[in-house]
Amino acid sequence: MNWVDGRAGWVYNNPMLAGLAERVEFLRSISFFRGLSDDALQHLAAESHYRRFRPGEVIFYQAEPGCTCHIVVRGRVRVLVVGEDGRELAVSILGPGQIIGEMALLEDLPRSASVEALEETRTLEFQRDVLFQALRTSPALALSLLRDLSAKLRVLTEEAEGLALLTVAERLLRRLQRMAERSGVPVPGGVRVSPPMTQQELAALIGTSRESVNRALVRLRQQGKLRLEEGWIVLLDGMSDR
Repeated sequence: MNWVDGRAGWVYNNPMLAGLAERVEFLRSISFFRGLSDDALQHLAAESHYRRFRPGEVIFYQAEPGCTCHIVVRGRVRVLVVGEDGRELAVSILGPGQIIGEMALLEDLPRSASVEALEETRTLEFQRDVLFQALRTSPALALSLLRDLSAKLRVLTEEAEGLALLTVAERLLRRLQRMAERSGVPVPGGVRVSPPMTQQELAALIGTSRESVNRALVRLRQQGKLRLEEGWIVLLDGMSDR
């Protein structure tokens, strides 16, 4: 078995997760589900559906009814909204161990955003009734969900403020810090930002061009705030918790 270490917990990196025991262990490894009893985890695992998505495939569309949520097992997804003028704005990029689609479940409203697989992606899918049953029986799970939603709202609020008040380098550093807090991996001298992203993907997240992101990365590296390491961005010690 192959395991990947990250701040969000141990992620079981088996591309199949075909067996019930493997799914239970995967769910137990995620901080979101900590506090659930073994029986509750068994029930969630038994009711989950293993899904596969090709690069570019849409997991669900903005404005469609929301009756399921997903936990990313493998791969990366892009959360995006489409304005009335048809332009797309990337909201976030999520990776293994992170939940998508939970807002529509709680609000009983259409999806507020679309989610697209950036690469070959695997998820565990849960129906609304299954998740609600777990929430009713586990105050710890309900609290985890509230924390998750609160963190997402805080990021959106800070991003809106940053578009008006901060430079591109400052906006980029803030977004990288939030990603490091959420799912960064400790490495010598700092924290590796996860999931990995291209400069174009980073540009879409902070509302700028790829060229501006490139210049901002150079500036932040010169200032000793990050280093680039074989395609990964590493925030240097002290930068991930400011």
